Amino acid sequence: MKVIDDNLGSIENEYSVTKEKLEKDIRDLRAEYERKLEQLAKEKEEKWAK
Repeated sequence: MKVIDDNLGSIENEYSVTKEKLEKDIRDLRAEYERKLEQLAKEKEEKWAK
């Protein structure tokens, strides 16, 4: 039973670490996407202003 508990603990720990990493990656991707959208909008506005 101890082996099962140890394995479960290891799996839960790995899950938590992976989940945190993926959440950070998603936040970073969203921020990058927002920056690109803002840049494109700014470029369009500058183009239309000419």
